[in-house]
Amino acid sequence: MSIGGAFYAIDRYRLRALVMDPATLADLVRKPADQGGPTDSQTVEQAWDVVQALMPEAVDGEPLAGTDGLGCVYLTASHVERSAARLAHRSVPQLLRLFAEEPDRHAALYWAKAWQDDIEGLREFMEGVQRFFAAAAARRDAVVFYMA
Repeated sequence: MSIGGAFYAIDRYRLRALVMDPATLADLVRKPADQGGPTDSQTVEQAWDVVQALMPEAVDGEPLAGTDGLGCVYLTASHVERSAARLAHRSVPQLLRLFAEEPDRHAALYWAKAWQDDIEGLREFMEGVQRFFAAAAARRDAVVFYMA
């Protein structure tokens, strides 16, 4: 069994209800094919740990306790705007070069060896995170990062 992660954009007002009742997270993180899913999501699958380490702006929020997953962080609409601006200035090729050139520094990250062998796949995930945050900020959405 692998650990996977994803970002979910939600209406900033819905975030308040989620924080008050974290058990409602299960309704939010349904698969895209399910009814009632979030307005937008960006999976990072098993790259969650590498994305989190190389793009800490994407998870610069508040922990949400009381969920069934392995971890959950939420970002308010204001957090999302700041994170999107910071992520827009990050060079994904430069981050990937650092990741590939310093394998020992990143060896403890989940699936690190797999992503060092598939830098192109990791690039797609990281660029997807940048696009996701830009779109969420434009809508003034909040974001939930969930690992399961």
